[in-house]
Amino acid sequence: MSTPLEKQLISSFAEAWNESASPLLGRPSALTLLALREVSGDGMASALAVAGTWSSAFVVPSCGEALPGVMICLFKSDDSAVLDRLVKEKSSEGSNPGNRTLVMATLNATAKHLAKALSISATFEGEVTHLDLAKDESRLAHIVGDSAWVGTFSLTVGDDLSTQVLLLYASRGSVEPLADAKSAVAAANASVASPPQTTSTADPSKAATRRAPNRRDEAPRNIERLLDVEMEVIVRFGLTSSPLRDVVRMGTGTVIELDRAVDEPVELLINGRPLARGEVVVVDGFYGVRITEITGPTERALTLL
Repeated sequence: MSTPLEKQLISSFAEAWNESASPLLGRPSALTLLALREVSGDGMASALAVAGTWSSAFVVPSCGEALPGVMICLFKSDDSAVLDRLVKEKSSEGSNPGNRTLVMATLNATAKHLAKALSISATFEGEVTHLDLAKDESRLAHIVGDSAWVGTFSLTVGDDLSTQVLLLYASRGSVEPLADAKSAVAAANASVASPPQTTSTADPSKAATRRAPNRRDEAPRNIERLLDVEMEVIVRFGLTSSPLRDVVRMGTGTVIELDRAVDEPVELLINGRPLARGEVVVVDGFYGVRITEITGPTERALTLL
């Protein structure tokens, strides 16, 4: 029985890392596959919840027709920072993009392994996009879709790291949500940055000319069509977890302690995703929130996907 391409892809990633990572990191590094499984349905939701704790995600479009979809390499936030620093220290280029270089080099080596072992045309040609899942792990679900192969690896890097890494391959995944968000932000920024077009009337003998419409002009208008869509807004005071026995015993008068002090800001969620933070106020006898922190345009666009 032949090994599925998806398994070959994830297994080859470890071999490729062991060949290509050490020179970039400037010290020995080893990646070892610990577990590999295919998940879907309810298992997919659980897998994404776990993956969200590896908060630094690097997303790459996969290998064309042979292996369509997306590859997502996930590091824990602190580990990602260490790897990024080591790559930049080793590189002589001041603008070296750190972890993106590391991930792309490994994927290119993976493609060569697959091409040699399976006689297929496999190349990773797309841009490496970094996502900070600590801000909103639900972004992952938009990219991955309803099923994926999940590989868990152990990773060592000299004396600097001994940790684990996750790799997701989703054959039906897509980077389009990221592209749509970037386009929306670019269009919004363009509409703000571009000065209004005026027609000179100094010479009445010359008729005013109109610019031909282009896609950049149309984009803000397309966004405006969505501005009346109702969005659910929730204010979250805090979170906690309780054993089932405590939940069963809850009754009138039960006090539940949350994880947030009274002087800490509350979170403003849009469609269940964090968008801003603020302080609680009273407006005409009703609770309200005065926003004190809000995400930037790019983060906001991704939040509203």
